[in-house]
Amino acid sequence: MPPVTPLLRPGQFFTERDPDAGHALVLILLHLISVPLAVWGVGQVLKARVDGTVMVDNPNRPSEQFCEHAAASMDVGCDAPAQIERNIDAILADAIGQLIGPALLGVGIVFVLVGGALHVGAWVFNGENGVGTSFAVAMWGLLPSLVGLVVGVAVLFVVLDPLTVTTSDDPAVMAEWIQAEMAPLLTWQPLFTGATTLWSAIIWRSGLVHSQGLDNGSATLTAGTLAVLFWIVSLV
Repeated sequence: MPPVTPLLRPGQFFTERDPDAGHALVLILLHLISVPLAVWGVGQVLKARVDGTVMVDNPNRPSEQFCEHAAASMDVGCDAPAQIERNIDAILADAIGQLIGPALLGVGIVFVLVGGALHVGAWVFNGENGVGTSFAVAMWGLLPSLVGLVVGVAVLFVVLDPLTVTTSDDPAVMAEWIQAEMAPLLTWQPLFTGATTLWSAIIWRSGLVHSQGLDNGSATLTAGTLAVLFWIVSLV
């Protein structure tokens, strides 16, 4: 028999436990930690699959317009090459680092919207507990998304073929390669996202029934509506 967890036996899990604001806070921290780890994982996959060097603009050289019009006494740095050679790993590391902040912001917005939507549903149908319980149920229901992240990174590692870029390549080569390699995954994305969202809906419904005291119909309507909206937004 599978262990009593919200992922495998949500009904019994919420029957035996009373999720509250403390649980919600712990789960929020867990989700927030997972975001930079997932972004880092994608970066490691790309660094493992892409190798070589490319030419980039020299950050230590003034703009071409400045060098063309500056007086001879002011052209400091204009004798430096306009472009320099840089390892692709360093470029990927910089790009991945810039994604962490927006990713955390996006996840924070998801937390507020999902938790708020579940609590509105619980309030409309006369739920028994407060907002802390609703947010805890919401966070438990987002655990399938974490599973999806792990599976997605693993699949990305498997499907990406190695690529070597050189200084003579157009920078667009790597972007085109990524688009071509990702095409099969994007084809299956709606189905994969739909499966994890359905999993989340089952957890949300169980939490609403056993922790907020909603009847089966009201809980199904609330969780199902949220799941459909969540799935549609995930495809944008």
